[in-house]
Amino acid sequence: MMEDCLKHALRRLRTRMLTRSGTDTPMRLLQARLCAVGDLMNEPEVQGAAAWSGFYMERGGVAGFAVIEGPLLERLTARLFGDSTGPSMDTAARGATEVELCVATRMCDELFAALEAHWPVKPAPRLTPRPATGNRHGVADTSMSAVVLACTMECGPEDEPLGKLTLALPAVMLRGVGGAADHTATARAAARRRANYDRLYGCEIEMVVELTRLSTTLGALRALKIGDAVPLGALGEVRALVNGTPSFAGEPGACDGLRSFRVSRRVLTIENIA
Repeated sequence: MMEDCLKHALRRLRTRMLTRSGTDTPMRLLQARLCAVGDLMNEPEVQGAAAWSGFYMERGGVAGFAVIEGPLLERLTARLFGDSTGPSMDTAARGATEVELCVATRMCDELFAALEAHWPVKPAPRLTPRPATGNRHGVADTSMSAVVLACTMECGPEDEPLGKLTLALPAVMLRGVGGAADHTATARAAARRRANYDRLYGCEIEMVVELTRLSTTLGALRALKIGDAVPLGALGEVRALVNGTPSFAGEPGACDGLRSFRVSRRVLTIENIA
């Protein structure tokens, strides 16, 4: 369940990067393991880091953090601003610039928000992020002996990666996650036994991705001109309607030059859709 949550969060972060930069940046989870914060901070992926972004968990009063390698942060910042030059040789030595720290803060905020949205159990932990800094002072309230789930993620093509991002989740956040996974697996197995929908899978249905719904006046519609912008509200999760019923939730974006919709979760099971 935690692996699914992390993969959902990475897909959401990838979509955000694509929307802002126009360049697709693959992101994948390399490994997740339990370790002490002190041991994690001695690893090479963290030693060369240029940005540290901490968060505070409201329930339980514990802290965690994310670390973005200097070369990765520089490359992502260059993509966002359309800079085609390669990374400098002394990225780790010089530290992060103010612009890079702003990018790191926004990136980590979105990662933490995605974790909340896709957390395996409800209620999800509420994470209060802190601005990224160029040193460990941003995570100074995290005990070196505390046990965390260290999640190492890699950005960029597999044959030419841009760098790594490390996420440290306090172990206490994982309470109840295993039980939720067992319960979900049991429920899915029971649903498969209840009915067989194989003969229905070939039926044609209408699927509409709905960005938002607006209330306006007839006068406002009459006043619209070519080139006018219609605000659709804040960026966030959108719904896909199947036969008029909200059935999937996800994010709009672009892939290979085509408009696309990335599914992040089901609103209805296939039984209810059918």
